[in-house]
Amino acid sequence: MLAGLQYDFNELAVSDSANVSYVVDDSGVVSQTLVNIFQVDNIQINPLLYYNNPNTDIITYVLLALLSIISAIWYFFPDRFLSIFFMKSKSQLLRGGESRVRVPGTLITVFFWINFIIATNIFILLFLKRFFAIEIEGLSDYQVVSFIFLTISGLFLYRGVIIFGAATIFQTKKLMQHQVVIGQNILFITGVLLVPVILVLLYSGGSFFIYLAIAAIFFLQATRLVQLVIIGKSSTIFSVLHIILYLCTLEIVPVLVLIRLIGNGSEI
Repeated sequence: MLAGLQYDFNELAVSDSANVSYVVDDSGVVSQTLVNIFQVDNIQINPLLYYNNPNTDIITYVLLALLSIISAIWYFFPDRFLSIFFMKSKSQLLRGGESRVRVPGTLITVFFWINFIIATNIFILLFLKRFFAIEIEGLSDYQVVSFIFLTISGLFLYRGVIIFGAATIFQTKKLMQHQVVIGQNILFITGVLLVPVILVLLYSGGSFFIYLAIAAIFFLQATRLVQLVIIGKSSTIFSVLHIILYLCTLEIVPVLVLIRLIGNGSEI
């Protein structure tokens, strides 16, 4: 009985941790060889990457570094981190008795800008690879990211000129500062949200998280537009028609131009 129990135990141990390999010798005789996985050296376990390319490791390391810095800011400077979620300028916070809420500071602001630029460029790159792989075929990741960066820079330059020009013409510098703070904070929140989403995209695949990120971006932009309307209505010199024309010039015109440029580029 003891021998039978030992045999059953050995059978279970071998079947759970061994693979059977078949060896054919020169005479054509097939023999079985049990290979225990615990006896095999140099076993490598590699994660499955759904956007596997030579730059995936670099992207992962950069995102982990950004996420670590964001976590450090949240832990050591929670009031400055949470200040990006306030849609008010520094002067409005002081007038409203919210002096305990600190502004992010120069270094943290610069970091949030860098985080937004990096996260947005990587997210758009993954978006293009997922839905427009044929259109960008033949271009390296660096070329695509360069085009994305130049496009976003051009869009921000255009909007900056329009905002500053309107504030100069209508003498509404305080409203301009409030508008700039709201737009900046929306961009910072977008960058913070995109970092973990991109990490999940790299290792999970699928389109769900892409759609989720796009929905969050649209919601944040809709919030910004509502805030812009509220800012415009707070001034007596602007009518509803002025606000509509301003929003069309600031938001819709550059989007239409960008769509036209993309359409012309795809026809080449």
